[in-house]
Amino acid sequence: MSIQLDFRTLSLTLMLFSLVFGLGMFAYSREHPKFSGIKTIGTGYFLIGGGGVLLGLRHFIHDFASIVLANIAIVIGVVLIYRGLFKFIGISLRFERWLSPILVVLLAAVMYFYTFHTPDVNLRIQAFSIVFAAACFIGASGLLQHREIHNRMVARMLIAMFLLVGAFFIFRFIWSFYEIPPDDFMNAGFLSALAIIAGEFLVILSSFCTIWMSSDELQDELSDIARIDPLTGIYNRRAFDECCDIEFSRALRSGTTFAIIMCDLDHFKKINDQHGHHIGDEVLRRFAAILQDRIRQHDVVARFGGEEFVLLLPNNNTEQGLQVAEQIRATTEATQITLNDDISVTLSASFGVAHYCAGDSDWSAVLHRADNALYAAKKQGRNRVVDLTTAHQGLHTDLMPREQT
Repeated sequence: MSIQLDFRTLSLTLMLFSLVFGLGMFAYSREHPKFSGIKTIGTGYFLIGGGGVLLGLRHFIHDFASIVLANIAIVIGVVLIYRGLFKFIGISLRFERWLSPILVVLLAAVMYFYTFHTPDVNLRIQAFSIVFAAACFIGASGLLQHREIHNRMVARMLIAMFLLVGAFFIFRFIWSFYEIPPDDFMNAGFLSALAIIAGEFLVILSSFCTIWMSSDELQDELSDIARIDPLTGIYNRRAFDECCDIEFSRALRSGTTFAIIMCDLDHFKKINDQHGHHIGDEVLRRFAAILQDRIRQHDVVARFGGEEFVLLLPNNNTEQGLQVAEQIRATTEATQITLNDDISVTLSASFGVAHYCAGDSDWSAVLHRADNALYAAKKQGRNRVVDLTTAHQGLHTDLMPREQT
């Protein structure tokens, strides 16, 4: 049995596509409420599907519903699709706020006039085509003006989609001046059939791109969770290891050097014992903020574990690392944290500094030396900066058992 792709069949397929993808958008939005605009896109699909149903019921229902309401619903659906996309991405177009309603009102007036006062199928086709094309070009314009879309491939696909569909309806508008005017829209010809297929294309591709963008954001969020320390908001040890791998490879290729600073809050266990872990957590957050404020943009700071933190300083030698560590030490010593109006905590920290040497087989060798230097700083009385390559304490470089901090 063959399927006749007439207007009624195409209208029903448009309704089915729109209903399925609209329900999918609402279900996805319910599962991921953090994404704004997806419900708006789903509502647009429902309106396009509803317009398709009304078009397919031509001659079975009143002309106002099958012509005026049907075409208005489809155009409003397109408006809601690009408004949802704009909201999802974070685009704001001032002219769109007033232009889209004007287009809808003008279309409604033209459709009503050329349906009930001066019936003219061809003029209705021309009016719908130019308004639909304008809506598509508004969508493309917003995406073209927004240069910070995370996935440029998705952005190009959406722009191409709006431009292609808009260009098709412009062609349909121009072609309508050269073809014989139809006496009934249900027999309006091949281009009108393609117009319904273009609506299906718009629904399918826009939903695909929306899910693609949201999946990218979820993936980035999971990546951040895996790399960011949840308490302090800075990198964790895993992320620090990745950064060191990259910096060590750069040092091998170009002969540059880098410094690593390990630091440890002094007597942190006493703070936890006296004031509770919630105060200790706030102290860790404040100290992490101090570290972030004292480094360059391309430096890396991470929480190594407990009250230990580590910094990676690219293109720095030990002398420069010592200067940075001393600045942080002085800032930390001068910091007094007041919490709950009755708890005052004075901080201090110990620092160990080391830098990459040409003979190092791995960056962990630098970290090992920085860790030994940190132990030396704590052994000497804390609240100081130590570099074993320049210190003269005669300490061994092997790690010794850590004393309680």
